[in-house]
Amino acid sequence: MEQRDKLFIAECYRKNYRSLYLHAYSMLGNQVEAEVALQETFLVACKKASEFISKGHPERWLEKTVENMALHILRERKYTASLFLPFEELAPGQEPSSLDESSFELIDFCQNAVTKDELGFFLRIAEGSSTFLEEANRQGIKLTTCYKRFERAREKLQKALEEYNKN
Repeated sequence: MEQRDKLFIAECYRKNYRSLYLHAYSMLGNQVEAEVALQETFLVACKKASEFISKGHPERWLEKTVENMALHILRERKYTASLFLPFEELAPGQEPSSLDESSFELIDFCQNAVTKDELGFFLRIAEGSSTFLEEANRQGIKLTTCYKRFERAREKLQKALEEYNKN
């Protein structure tokens, strides 16, 4: 990217940061996710600098891109939520606080259901320390492939939990 393009994008960032952040936050209702949407927007602007700069209204381009990023995050949030079982289904009749050292047997059981890599991948997304997009980039795979891998790990763990609850 040329120096003048970098300066143009930096100036757009300074001028539009607040309004774009507020727009993303109004859609997502979460500070961290709004910041992620904004960062991803400017990454796209840097990658597509010529397209971004050649448009007559770069502010509108940024606004539309931050909307698309926020919508992507909302879809990912909805998809992730649909993959998890409520606690009541995982441990019927127990309160979350009742899980103590005796519950480590369940954890060991789940760790045997998937590989260490699958479990790490699954937990990073489940705990929210990583997104599907970040994991896809980390593993060098397509986003749809990442969704499928997550789904397979979830299914293996769900079967293991069903087996565990039978005993």
